[in-house]
Amino acid sequence: MTKKNNGKKFFGEYSIKAFTIPVVIIVAIIHISIILLIININHSSNNLYHLMDQSGEYQIDATSMQASNTVLSETSTNYLQVPVNGDSSANIGPLMAYINELSSDRRSPKVAERFKTYNVSYEIRSCIDKASEYSEQMMNIQVHAIGVMASVYPLPTIPALSIFNNVTLTPQETAMNSEERVAHARYLVQESDYAQLRHKVLENIDLCNKLLQQDFTQAQINTQNHVITMRNILWAEVAVVTIILIATFIALHFMFIKPLRSYSKDIQANQSINNPSKITEIKQLVDAFNGLLSYRNKMENILRKEAENDALTGLPNRYCMEHDLLDENNNNKSLAVVMFDVNFLKRTNDTQGHLAGDALIRTTATCIKECFSVENANNCYRIGGDEFVALISNCTEDDIKTRIEKFKLVLVRENISVSVGYAYTDKLINNDFENLIATADKNMYKQKKRIHKLKK
Repeated sequence: MTKKNNGKKFFGEYSIKAFTIPVVIIVAIIHISIILLIININHSSNNLYHLMDQSGEYQIDATSMQASNTVLSETSTNYLQVPVNGDSSANIGPLMAYINELSSDRRSPKVAERFKTYNVSYEIRSCIDKASEYSEQMMNIQVHAIGVMASVYPLPTIPALSIFNNVTLTPQETAMNSEERVAHARYLVQESDYAQLRHKVLENIDLCNKLLQQDFTQAQINTQNHVITMRNILWAEVAVVTIILIATFIALHFMFIKPLRSYSKDIQANQSINNPSKITEIKQLVDAFNGLLSYRNKMENILRKEAENDALTGLPNRYCMEHDLLDENNNNKSLAVVMFDVNFLKRTNDTQGHLAGDALIRTTATCIKECFSVENANNCYRIGGDEFVALISNCTEDDIKTRIEKFKLVLVRENISVSVGYAYTDKLINNDFENLIATADKNMYKQKKRIHKLKK
């Protein structure tokens, strides 16, 4: 009997603390290890993705050298085949394309320079350097051939074409007549040596892409093996943590988990808890939750009402208008902004009282809603004391003019005076709504000045 009581005392006074502290320490250590493993796995995966991007970027860069080489070859050949137009003027179109390509980032020397900064093997850089060297040899042949052709068909004295006009002919070329020079110029880009250079450029670029793919494949295999190993360790540690947590859960179930279960549904549903626990700490938590929930609900109702609605007219306020304008700015549809200002409101307040002024504002709001409301949308706003705005999207300017004419008739019916101005755009882009509001406001004040001038 004594042993039994001692056991209860030990469990009640000591076992929780003696059990939880080692468990917390062990779980914390394992969790730190898990975090480090996850970081390691993510880092390895990110490195692999980065390597994929790099490999693709390097291959695209290498292939761009071949594309540039092809453009230079084709544009130079086009000129050599047709050096003059039908009106006997120089055919400089292909030459200008040739000059533009010489300055592009795809040019062989620029690609070769970039590869010196890339994290690639010496063999890959060597392939790119060779391809660049052969490409430059081809370019020199092309420029010389164009220069030979230009000695027969002179080019305009344009600075961009000076590279061709400054070509020095060999003594043999100088001794040739015009027909021989034309044939010789075309032969220079058709001979076997030139074709061999072109083949060598392609061969080295293909080898470069092949080596890049091999390096990437090997790095991918290494990274995947590393990630698999880390994941196996991670799963083992997760299993250990799971066992520890299950044991801890069983030990603490009847002390804490059971009373908390009855509250989980209420908490998940954001409902107040009606049956507080007899455990002091949990009861305090329940009371705090109920108090915060009640306070939050009251504040949400107050803030929502204050933030979104005008108390006097029931219309959405300036906050809602600005929020809706942001949405309108993303739909690329037409939009009209109509501005309103109640005329002689101060006179009404001074002569009839503020209640009459409030009634005038409410009547104005009703008239605006009647003429400018869009189905299933709160598009009419009170943005100031006597200022209103209507936003109408996906409309035509004729539609706006029709609505304004209807509004004028309603004003006559209600015997009130309101100034109106609008601005319209058939496609809202790049925050144009700010200009629309300014334009509508300006147009409205023009009308307001005319009305006040007439009433003086």
